[in-house]
Amino acid sequence: MFICAPGSPQVEQIIAELTPYLSQNAVIIDCSTSDPTSTQKLAENLKSKRIHMVDAPLGGTPVQAEEGALSAMVGADQPVFARIKPVIESWAATLVHIGVVGDGHRMKLLNNFLSLGYAAMYSEALALGAKMGIDAKRFDSVIRGSRMDCGFYQTFMGYALDGNREAHKFTMTNALKDLRYLESMANQAGIANPIGNAAKSSFARAMAAGGDGPEDYVPHLVDFVARENGLKTR
Repeated sequence: MFICAPGSPQVEQIIAELTPYLSQNAVIIDCSTSDPTSTQKLAENLKSKRIHMVDAPLGGTPVQAEEGALSAMVGADQPVFARIKPVIESWAATLVHIGVVGDGHRMKLLNNFLSLGYAAMYSEALALGAKMGIDAKRFDSVIRGSRMDCGFYQTFMGYALDGNREAHKFTMTNALKDLRYLESMANQAGIANPIGNAAKSSFARAMAAGGDGPEDYVPHLVDFVARENGLKTR
């Protein structure tokens, strides 16, 4: 059974409601970006019922989903992974068995830490550039094609530069949720997470300023940072 939900509370509810109807040796695969602590607790509870828990969070954009080009980072015991691998390969172009249950969600939070950290830095850099007379087009003329270019930069700039509101359809609500999960993971590991906290604060400020609609996507952070600094936006 595959689950793809907004976060751990929804995953926990779905599993609680469906577990009584599952047979022994069934496999639940959570493709959400969830809290690894919740994932491990679910796995332990399901193991007592002889049901397997797997975390296989998705990587990619809606466009990649349409093209069948998503990625998956899977946390599962080896025998269970061998069972589910052909099924996941039917929709994921790239599949990595990253480790045991919980490691998939841990890696996904690290992945999203990088992308959302980029979003915060791009937004601040564009605002600073605009204040100094360097607009988004001139900024992009230097970054695009350089070592600082990447796929995330290109979809982010699809809005910041071209105004395509659906260039990267990942909501700011989910971004803030993921960075909160990251903070929790860092706290459990006993590691300082100042850059993650700074990125989280960028999204938290945007949310406090009204960026909590279903169509407020990550690249739109550039507008909130601009307005916060007295700059005009689209």
